[in-house]
Amino acid sequence: MSAPTDVQSLIVQGGAGDRTLRIQDQLLVGRDPHSGLPFDHPEVSRRHARIFFDGAWQVEDLGSTNGTWVDGRRVMRAVVSGPCQVRFGHTGAAPTMSIRFGETEPNAWTTTSRRQAGEVGSATQTWVIGRDPRCDIVLADLLVSRRHTRISTVGGNRLVVEDLGSANGTYIDGAAVTRGEMQPGQFLGVGSWTLGWDGQVLTRVDNRSDVALSVRGVDFRLATGKALLNGVDLDLAAGSLTAVVGPSGAGKSSLFSVLTGARRATTGAVTYQGLDVPSHLSVLRHHIGVVPQEDLIHRQLTARQALLYAAELRFPADVTAAERRVRVDETIAQLGLTDHAATIVDRLSGGQRKRTSVAMELLTQPSLLFLDEPTSGLDPGLDKSVMATLRDLATGDRTVVVITHSVANLAACDNVLVLAPGGRIAYFGPPDGVLGYFAMSDYADVFSALARDPEGFQRRFESFRGYGPRAAAPASVSTTLADPPQQPLFRQMSTIGRRQGRIMLADRSHALFNLLLPVVLALLALAVPGSAGFTKSPTPTTEAMQLLVIMLVGATFMGMSASVRDLVGERPIYVRERAVGLSPWAYLLAKVVVFAGLACAQSALLVSLILWRKPGPQDGLLVGAGSLELVAVVMVTAVTGALCGLALSANVTTSEQVMPLLVVSVMAQLVLCGGLIPIAGRMPLEQFSWLAPARWGYAAAASVVDLRAVSPTATDDRLWAHDLVTVSFSVVVLLLINVLLGAAALRALRRGAARVR
Repeated sequence: MSAPTDVQSLIVQGGAGDRTLRIQDQLLVGRDPHSGLPFDHPEVSRRHARIFFDGAWQVEDLGSTNGTWVDGRRVMRAVVSGPCQVRFGHTGAAPTMSIRFGETEPNAWTTTSRRQAGEVGSATQTWVIGRDPRCDIVLADLLVSRRHTRISTVGGNRLVVEDLGSANGTYIDGAAVTRGEMQPGQFLGVGSWTLGWDGQVLTRVDNRSDVALSVRGVDFRLATGKALLNGVDLDLAAGSLTAVVGPSGAGKSSLFSVLTGARRATTGAVTYQGLDVPSHLSVLRHHIGVVPQEDLIHRQLTARQALLYAAELRFPADVTAAERRVRVDETIAQLGLTDHAATIVDRLSGGQRKRTSVAMELLTQPSLLFLDEPTSGLDPGLDKSVMATLRDLATGDRTVVVITHSVANLAACDNVLVLAPGGRIAYFGPPDGVLGYFAMSDYADVFSALARDPEGFQRRFESFRGYGPRAAAPASVSTTLADPPQQPLFRQMSTIGRRQGRIMLADRSHALFNLLLPVVLALLALAVPGSAGFTKSPTPTTEAMQLLVIMLVGATFMGMSASVRDLVGERPIYVRERAVGLSPWAYLLAKVVVFAGLACAQSALLVSLILWRKPGPQDGLLVGAGSLELVAVVMVTAVTGALCGLALSANVTTSEQVMPLLVVSVMAQLVLCGGLIPIAGRMPLEQFSWLAPARWGYAAAASVVDLRAVSPTATDDRLWAHDLVTVSFSVVVLLLINVLLGAAALRALRRGAARVR
């Protein structure tokens, strides 16, 4: 492998004059005055096109209205192979610029760089791969860290590969490595780049071959032996749009899972540019974008906010906020969402919301894009609009596969794959040939016929194309896939926490509920008769006991009500983000911090309002201020309630299960806290109460206020003793319950993501 020397700079002439672009540069063209090359012309969109380097100089349209034209040909993306004219609009009056190559870049590297035989020999040579233009091999990709990987030659035809602490990891044949040896014939994964090593040349494996995805003899069977896919065999051309249709039970969802690597085929192989997809999924995750039927996006955020948070989670920490904003704005423009970027997702139309979901996946510029029922529930106009968008995306180096029930706009596709029940191919070819092949007038008749004789139509198609399933080899032994590399824990926590806070504030009705809840509970507490509060009364009273019941059970309820619907509600979003590197630890800890903060604020407000009208405890055990200690105990109890809500939310399967469990749990806290009915010494009631956070919160609060002295008629409970050891014991048990609840939530998060993978 030779030193990098063969990429030329690019000279752009137009607008204000000549400018020279280096490989680390990109030029944005548009009507926006902040563009790198602004044109104030009605045919030019606000963000019209960009010129950038990614293995080669390229011109890319950013979803403009009037198109980008290279030498008279409209393009979505085109490689600059020589001098050319670029026009930004469809008429001759539109602004133009000329492009030509300049001087050779001394620090550039291309995937066609080759070493002369014997150049390396046995001497060790070292190169650093990264996004920084000072690296020996520069990869212009935001998924690549500035200094990502170091490679060194050993023994003439082997490479020693060392990860330099990158955010997205370094892979040899799909296995993450910190340091490893690479043999000829193996593949190196760096960001979204896959580099093949033949012992002499390191070249990029990408969509420059004619076939992007190859499926050979794929069967998929359940443990019962039932076949969901049977002999699926096809090649998807690079830059093509393929629709998968068929009657119910045809195996469309199973095929979707196998092609995306979510499930392994029972037999056969799915390969991307020669790489086995399930075996190399850890590195190919950057090449494969998956848009499920459900829109995996927080509806309380604006489209731009949702994409910015997604970019934070996907790109390395050394990608600046400005670089992330540029990528987000490019993606928004590419999908025609510029005018809707500041709109709350919930207020977008169905088609706009679907394009926002697609934008989530396009942030990392995948070369394979899979969509499951993207037009489901859309009216015919939006159906056509979404399919037109997919047609625009399936150009150049991106291949798009869409699973759909809608057949109205299949003409936008290059190919249609028709599946018969049992996952059998009945047709694969151009859309205008489907009905003629089946000699029928509409798809309803086709689907009905397929349901009657799936095996017959499979045999007919295999005879029609001249061969059956090819190379139907058994799939390799299933192994547990390594988790994708994760960004720094605190960075992920910050992203998730800030997003959660913005979501909670954006939902005004929920924010108002959280604000009013402690006020309502305080008003209920103030309805308790008496004026002694937490001080001794000249006459026997249960006022203090009743106040503590409302405080502690109310605190538990506040914590649970805020968090109990959260994890189950955004589980599909979490699973997708988990697949691209989100740490379960970071996700859960961010949630705990946010909901614990809310619980503490609510608790402080609740106790303050009660103590505003009711006298507080006079003697503290630790700081001398009983009121402060009471606030602290209520806070810890509320935090435990929040953890209890998260644990429940992580372990239920649907949102509908949440409310019954919340009601039962709060009633249990009320009964088992010890302030409403006697608990101490009553078997098995006392033993059950050990699991209730309100029991230990009430005990700690009773210790702080010296309940046995304030309410002499109260049942004697050893956990209410007014001493530091007793109150400390109750608080420690509360903290231990927090740990156990957190572990239960974390286990459920890991198990749920593993099931989907």
